[in-house]
Amino acid sequence: MTPALQENGPRVNGSKVIGSKKDDKRLPVTLLSGFLGAGKSTLLERILTADHGLRIAVIVNDVGELNIDAAILGTHGVTRTKEQVVSMQNGCICCTLRGDLLEEVARLAENGQFDYLLIESSGVSEPQQVAETFAEEFAEMSMQAGNDLEHDDENEMKKEDRLRVAKILKDGGLSKLARLDTCVTLVDAVNFMSDFATADVLKDRQKDVPEEDDRHISDLQVEQIEFADVVVINKCDLVAKEEANRVKGTVKNLNPDAVVIKATKANFDIRKILDTHLFSYFKAQTSVGWLQSMRGELKPETEEYGIGTFVYRARRPFHPDRLWHTIKDVFVVSQMEYEDMDEGGDLDGEGSEGEDSEGEDSEGEEDNSEDEDMSEASWEDEESDEEQPQLDIKARLASKSADKTFGPLLRSKGFLWLATRNEQFGEWSQAGIMLTISGGGEWRATIPESEWPEGPKVREALKADFQGEWGDRRQEIVFIGQEMRKGGEKRLRKAFDACLLTNVEFKRWEMAMRSKNPQRRLDQLFMDGFEDWPSESDHAHHDHN
Repeated sequence: MTPALQENGPRVNGSKVIGSKKDDKRLPVTLLSGFLGAGKSTLLERILTADHGLRIAVIVNDVGELNIDAAILGTHGVTRTKEQVVSMQNGCICCTLRGDLLEEVARLAENGQFDYLLIESSGVSEPQQVAETFAEEFAEMSMQAGNDLEHDDENEMKKEDRLRVAKILKDGGLSKLARLDTCVTLVDAVNFMSDFATADVLKDRQKDVPEEDDRHISDLQVEQIEFADVVVINKCDLVAKEEANRVKGTVKNLNPDAVVIKATKANFDIRKILDTHLFSYFKAQTSVGWLQSMRGELKPETEEYGIGTFVYRARRPFHPDRLWHTIKDVFVVSQMEYEDMDEGGDLDGEGSEGEDSEGEDSEGEEDNSEDEDMSEASWEDEESDEEQPQLDIKARLASKSADKTFGPLLRSKGFLWLATRNEQFGEWSQAGIMLTISGGGEWRATIPESEWPEGPKVREALKADFQGEWGDRRQEIVFIGQEMRKGGEKRLRKAFDACLLTNVEFKRWEMAMRSKNPQRRLDQLFMDGFEDWPSESDHAHHDHN
């Protein structure tokens, strides 16, 4: 259930009056995110020149971009931080820290000269990573990271810098000094929809992006919107009313709980983004549109401004080969790591082990020889092309745009069940032409009930997902896009239904699952060229949820 937003204190036009919650002495912070050109600098100028009586500190990427009188800058405090990424010993990217941000926020919070802090996040930043620096949920992790950093003599940082950052972390991190109040994302109404249909990656548009940074524009745009408390649709004067409404409809489907503001030249009541007490890390993680749709909290039959959503569900696994051929031409499919196929076309290296020697597992094998040969041939066709041909982004964009089924699709998220992978579910995340498929956790059906989380309500909720012999294994993917009520949903359902095992295939699958060596039989029945999925335990050390 989505947690209720805090309503304590007086409000003006839906926003909390600045100066409420005086019992919390921490420095309140508003984080501004958005692509280059969305209007962040213009908004900062408006805030700093407004008559609100606050002394505001601002951390920006480039002070030179702010066209503000020196006298006004003297009243407030504007600093530019030089990015300093602190890599932790465990090497996990989600556990890297912005040392420059830690030090600067700590300094501003401790000197007590300012009433409020604004942070202009770079256009390539993911707001969640910055928010985690402030979230109380990570205080214990911060203390552990501080201890690790203090004794990490091989770290690339200078010793004095390393020890300063380590002290901040050991004291509980920024959550002890500052309070993240509001996450704001600005979007450009002119380019918003086209950014879902672009082949651009970040380094195509932004300077100083590392060569190895291959993040895609549509992926980052979705992340910035889904994590926001407030989304400002800027430059509405430059598009038709219908287009502005279409942008708003898309935003509300991606993040139903966000406050959405339509603006021209970033001009709106700034009290809607200052001292709102809107931010909650738990809410940000649990109130995104796809998750609300999956929980049945949104009405799928409504389509606001031409943007609609629905949840695809099925209690039958996908045939890996048919799923691949459905998605390979319309998406750039990322599987975290790419490993070359061996000469036999088998990613797992098990294809050369020979015939199945168990008598009870051999029944029905002859009937499947044709299916197996066809699957092997189809994956080998992929191998004969240049390495990872699906990474031809412009070709994928052209193909998706021309496709009546997938062209209108903007966003999809959920989990999937492959016929060859019955211990672990797959995670599906798509934005624009980018689709990421990776391994998730174990199906509850594979875990003894004695190892389930405690609590009758939790266990009751888990059991509600079970159905028949195969437990909670299922397909459950939320789709958000245009024309859903005009045939879009029907076409998508038809495309994914065709990927499910047929009745004959499902009977063979069930026989394999009941055999002495299920995985071996399934590998013989269905060719699976998707990447291997690491087990949940391989990444358990950084489970932030």
